[in-house]
Amino acid sequence: MASAPNSNSSTTDSTSTSRQDLTATLEIMTNVAQKRLPSVGQTAFFVGDGLLRAGIDAVFDLFTPRTWEPSNIYRLGSSFLKGLSALFHTLSPQDAGLALQELKNKIDVFTLVKNLDARLGLKTDQFIPLPELVNKAYSVSAWEALWAVEGTGHYYADQYWNKYGEPHGLLFAENAPVPVKSLTMLHAGLGLSIADRLLDKVTTESTAEEVRDTLQIFVNQCKNNSRKGYMGAAIESLGLVTRDFHPDLLKIVSEQFRIVAPELVAYFWRGAGRALYYSRQYFTAVLYSLWDGVEEFEGATETERSGALAGRIWASTLVNMRHPAIMENMLRTYDRGTGLVEAFANGVASCTTMRQDITPNEQFVIDFYNHQPSGDANFKSLWNRCVGTPARSAVEIYQPVLSQIPALEEVFHYQDLDKLTGELKPQEIAH
Repeated sequence: MASAPNSNSSTTDSTSTSRQDLTATLEIMTNVAQKRLPSVGQTAFFVGDGLLRAGIDAVFDLFTPRTWEPSNIYRLGSSFLKGLSALFHTLSPQDAGLALQELKNKIDVFTLVKNLDARLGLKTDQFIPLPELVNKAYSVSAWEALWAVEGTGHYYADQYWNKYGEPHGLLFAENAPVPVKSLTMLHAGLGLSIADRLLDKVTTESTAEEVRDTLQIFVNQCKNNSRKGYMGAAIESLGLVTRDFHPDLLKIVSEQFRIVAPELVAYFWRGAGRALYYSRQYFTAVLYSLWDGVEEFEGATETERSGALAGRIWASTLVNMRHPAIMENMLRTYDRGTGLVEAFANGVASCTTMRQDITPNEQFVIDFYNHQPSGDANFKSLWNRCVGTPARSAVEIYQPVLSQIPALEEVFHYQDLDKLTGELKPQEIAH
């Protein structure tokens, strides 16, 4: 007798697909809801939603009918943190402690970004000259200043647009007399403002031509407002905004951007990868591998996927630089079959270059690249290859060379920074 088809396997596959579809739908819905809340409400919503996503499978099954009973919905609200705690209890005490520290670091950063207006004493209808805004941004701690500067770039571009209309030359030297060290994150904030404004006009019903037209406007506005050597920082924000706030548009935006500006596509994927680390779907990073989410980037080349993974490592490094043991734990997930080394090293090097540029010579950066990991000789060698050496090179080689050219936009996409700076350095010395 022939054996019957494996109905259980079929059901499992179907449930998995349905779960993925529902997760994607929830991602879109929560992004829309989040953007309609005030800053404090957005923070609470993001954190609550992110934690829910992290532990949802441990607390209840979306496809079990009793999940939707009123008593169970009520129970969910009070038991979720216990569920998350139970997940962490499956880890070693050290890993659980690091997971909680990483979660705290991420929440701290998100809270700062979403409450920046209040922190710096800004009002939504207030136009403040850029030099004054940058001074305010650097009035916070050096650790926080990076996000504060990015936020002021976003704020200034929004306020200028609302008051005077479409900007031109916004960050040109003659219009933006600000410290050079602020320029990378000011341009990143500019890109966020432009991408937010334009992508809100695109839907899944938009034609390919409409999307191309919108992306061409984005590129033109970045070019028209960016200082030489920094435009890439603005372009990269398109990938972040698309993946974070419009994940349903990721495929069509990436396809059409490849047509509009093929020479800039690598910046897009770096931003999309960076968004993965901050996304609600992967909010509690310890529960996922570094590759999770990267495979969703349909249409990306192998190099672009590596760039996206490097973007994820960039964000991880940025948030956790003061706690290098967290980066150790990430590196211990290394799979020798993935080619992770190059992407990991690039993410660390690129992030540290940018951090050194915007807040030079801070002790936490020095402590980061001097950190000595635990483990055997093989792991220590891997650490030095992926973290210690790239971070030190960022401070001692990459940032000095790229800031003098200037060409700091080059760290906002995936490439060999040793080769790049080796080629640029003779020109820099000649000048």
